[in-house]
Amino acid sequence: MIIKEIINRRSIRSYTSEPVSDEQITEIIKAAQFAPTSNHNCAVEFVVVKGANKNKVYDVLKKDFVKEAPVLIVPVLDKAKSVAPVQDLSIASEHMMLQATALDLGSVWKNLDETWAAEVKKILQIPETHLIINLIPIGHIKTPTPAHTDAEFSGKKIHKEKW
Repeated sequence: MIIKEIINRRSIRSYTSEPVSDEQITEIIKAAQFAPTSNHNCAVEFVVVKGANKNKVYDVLKKDFVKEAPVLIVPVLDKAKSVAPVQDLSIASEHMMLQATALDLGSVWKNLDETWAAEVKKILQIPETHLIINLIPIGHIKTPTPAHTDAEFSGKKIHKEKW
């Protein structure tokens, strides 16, 4: 049996104006801090963006869901502390999205290319020695989406012993 958060998690790009509580944000980040990291480095940190900087980030990315979401969480990692920084950030991000789902909140992975990442780092005053690869808008879901179903599963994508 797959955990319900995996079944129910969808990329949400439309949010209500209802705020996300500080307690919910803490629970989401706690889930990310419990994510595995290479050599148990625990090097992932988080920038929570709710104020004027959110609009500045929107001005860079030009994605309405970035402006609409009540909160953005940016996972950040000191590159010197990890042998697998992209993987460490990715696992932490997925844990955050699953915890958001458990709290009946929506989220989406917003990828940051090198240009966007540099501009977002400047806005949020993230040191050059640190890596960001994405940000996660989080909010209350405006339009619910259906859960995944077994019909979406494909056994044809499983290869045994060899391709």
